[in-house]
Amino acid sequence: MTGAEFRRKLALGTAQFGLAYGINNTQGRPADETVAAVLAAAQAAGLPLLDTAAAYGDSEARLGQWLPQHPGTFEVVTKVAAAAPAVVRAAVQASLARLQLPRVYGVLFHDFNALQLQPAAWQGLQDSRAAGLTGRIGVSLYHPWQAQWLLDRRGWDFDLVQLPYNVLDQRFGPLLPELAARGVEVHVRSAFLQGLLLRPLATLPAYFEPLRPRLERLRAVAAQAGVPLEAALLLFAATAPGVARVVVGVDTAANLQANVAAEQHLPAFGALRPALAELAEMAEELLLPYRWPKNI
Repeated sequence: MTGAEFRRKLALGTAQFGLAYGINNTQGRPADETVAAVLAAAQAAGLPLLDTAAAYGDSEARLGQWLPQHPGTFEVVTKVAAAAPAVVRAAVQASLARLQLPRVYGVLFHDFNALQLQPAAWQGLQDSRAAGLTGRIGVSLYHPWQAQWLLDRRGWDFDLVQLPYNVLDQRFGPLLPELAARGVEVHVRSAFLQGLLLRPLATLPAYFEPLRPRLERLRAVAAQAGVPLEAALLLFAATAPGVARVVVGVDTAANLQANVAAEQHLPAFGALRPALAELAEMAEELLLPYRWPKNI
């Protein structure tokens, strides 16, 4: 993988634009000037894609203030709730209106469980794609069994999923090649596990103490290879077989530039990957942020 190929694999997550998001976030929702600076930095770095959602506060609307002034700069993936087909299509159209775009690259259902309860909602995404409102359709996932359920579902021509993947959370690893072989584009999130993997171990909340040995090993392996921790985590996600995009959320343009700088460590990373692959954790109460205690 070249540096240019790595940058093309990065997608800018924009939950931070509309919400105070992430375990390490102490600044809250960013100012308009910060959002504009982050988007300009992503444009300059050649990132191809923005990831947003109707549920991310006013993220779509804030993007809609910037995108018309920079036409053709980014593709966009957004997310909507499962509902009756006509409601789903109306939700897609509402997202497009907020984004001030005629179409988006992809639309995902935000909640797999809601879709499973009302599978007729799938027709709403199919109708949206047929109408040219989106190029790809799919679902945001949390568990490998959900991906398998989709793969086994007849007549569901999904071609996009988003799922968590990082050095601790490798649960989807065995399914990535199969998804890619079926023509499903895989976007992964949580390369830093909402910032937990970058948090200084001296401030590690007690809830995550079971992870300390793995986190210490992670730091030691990266340091021994001369690869910064942030770069090691990003490259682990970006070089996973079957991964098309890695969604990264940032608070500032400097954060984004630090992410992009990981490309400098591509030559050294190959020898590092096997050791990182040994750090997999299976306890979902530690891997899935929605299962974490509220105040940690």
